Amino acid sequence: MKILLAEDEAVSRLMLSHYLESEGYDVITAQTGIEAVEAFEREQPDIILMDVIMPQMDGYEATQIIKQKAGENFIPVLFLTALNDEQQLANCVACGGDDFLTKPYSKVILRAKLEALERQRDLHTALTEERDRVQYHQNRLVQEQAVAESLFRRVVHSGCLDAENIRYHLSPMAIFNGDLLLATPRPEGGQYILLGDFTGHGLPAAVGAMPVADIFYTMTASGFSGPEILNEVNGKLRNILPTGVFLATCFIETDPELHRLWVWNGGMPDILIRGPEGIKYRIESSHVPLGIIGNKKLDIKPEHLEIAEGDRIYMYSDGVVETQNALSEMFGYDRLDGIIDKTNDPNNIFDLVLESITDFRGPEEQSDDVTLIEVVCTRKGCDAIARIDSSECNETATRWTLSFELKADALQNIDPIPVVTNMVGRIQGLDRYKRDLYVILIELFNNALDHGVLGLKSALKNSHQGFTEFYEERERRLSMLKEGWIRIDLKHHPQDSGGLLHIHIHDSGPGFEYQKPDARLEANRTAAGRGIPLVRKLCKSLEYRDVGNHVEAQYEWGMGTSKA
Repeated sequence: MKILLAEDEAVSRLMLSHYLESEGYDVITAQTGIEAVEAFEREQPDIILMDVIMPQMDGYEATQIIKQKAGENFIPVLFLTALNDEQQLANCVACGGDDFLTKPYSKVILRAKLEALERQRDLHTALTEERDRVQYHQNRLVQEQAVAESLFRRVVHSGCLDAENIRYHLSPMAIFNGDLLLATPRPEGGQYILLGDFTGHGLPAAVGAMPVADIFYTMTASGFSGPEILNEVNGKLRNILPTGVFLATCFIETDPELHRLWVWNGGMPDILIRGPEGIKYRIESSHVPLGIIGNKKLDIKPEHLEIAEGDRIYMYSDGVVETQNALSEMFGYDRLDGIIDKTNDPNNIFDLVLESITDFRGPEEQSDDVTLIEVVCTRKGCDAIARIDSSECNETATRWTLSFELKADALQNIDPIPVVTNMVGRIQGLDRYKRDLYVILIELFNNALDHGVLGLKSALKNSHQGFTEFYEERERRLSMLKEGWIRIDLKHHPQDSGGLLHIHIHDSGPGFEYQKPDARLEANRTAAGRGIPLVRKLCKSLEYRDVGNHVEAQYEWGMGTSKA
């Protein structure tokens, strides 16, 4: 250890210097305060013994300068003084001194104080090094979180949450949100919206959000149905999440054109649907959250509801109703239901809920992720799929054909239209026309399956009860199907400004009444009789042959010709 001894009396300086050297210290001496400051800058001692009264600059001033120059480094200063006045001794500490020793001093006490100062210095050095290590790792963690947050935002993007019929509030408890809110337009119109709540908070809860979002957006753009998306999400989470971690989920599919709503609630708070007179539907959780059981045991059958223009759908995480105030009381379902049900102006409901939650919580810290979404059932919502930039499209038409046939067992287990739509998009680069293609193919294929192979009647769908019965009967007949087939043939021919796609769909059924479809598509708001007029509007030509079990459609595409 190197000691700086600042003492103006030569005899005391000499005697103390010899004693310190005999104790194994490396001693540097100074006679004045100015010399002490200069020696400190030159020698960087470990401990300083400072006399109080010295010429040119006293020990108080010298100590203040030295402490300032030392910065964050801890350099102990032990004052040596003949003063006995309590105020003077207090000044020794006030100016930055760490201890003092009155003259004449005891060598035993001096050695003990030096050893104590050494321990303080070593402890300060260890704490400083540990602080620097913690700060380094903290900075690295912040940087990694910033990268992860950027990646999270790109994967779990807002989709169509900015649509004019949607309002939402996301308030995470930590940097990452354990709540997950996804929304995207359906290729055939309407929207898919998923609200999920992972067990836990922060980064561990948010890790599962990225594969869920990727599946949700990719499969929707490819034309897969809500149950197929939920099945895929469940299978993925079941494989990657540890035991005890799952995703409570509510999923809705809106179809404002048909005034229909498909709802699935697995472990989330009640979904509320308000009409002009107040709450008209309450959809409680009747399914298991995703990621707990396998797909074979998971019930993904959604509930079908009839909605009207202007109805409002409210979904929220449990952080809304479990918000606590200073008395540990919860906001609760009754307060939320009262606002949604009793507010006179429905345009104020969303803001009133958020204001009420904030006022109720008061100064208390947020204890859970809080998410609320309001969806207005209106045709003015987002109803178009995202287009890719024209520079990424292959506008050079090529000649190709694609043919396949599905037998009864395949019809029971496979929905070929999303696969076909994406295959066509990849072959020709027709992503910008994917919505047109999907609508045409799904309508023609469903006609062939429902009315041709299964023999169902569309008129059954004209009422809410009949709509539900139609799909229940569809599932029953499909599960019992022993024979039957559907064949799809696609032929593409290049044209000067694009191409012409010939679509042929044959089925083994006896045909159906296609001759008198309601051509007034815009005026038809029922769930039946819209498919053929819609396809006719999108295609260059549409012709049914034989008894209705063979349909040929011609779809013409070119730069800017999409009718979606």
